[in-house]
Amino acid sequence: MHQINPKKFKEIKNKTIPNPLRPKFRQKAQSNIYFLSQRKVSEEKKNKIIKNTKFIIILLLIIVGGYLLSN
Repeated sequence: MHQINPKKFKEIKNKTIPNPLRPKFRQKAQSNIYFLSQRKVSEEKKNKIIKNTKFIIILLLIIVGGYLLSN
């Protein structure tokens, strides 16, 4: 085992207790697991809506293009 050398220890000169650091306050949506899961669900819904709108726009463009080409 290692032996502790008492000569290597230094005395603490400033014995006052430092003020604790101010805690970092976060928004509830960033820290709470419930809100994190809610944000994930809302993000999935948002992605699904974007995907559906892209599909509808492409389908409308094909229909309108076909209609214009047939006339």
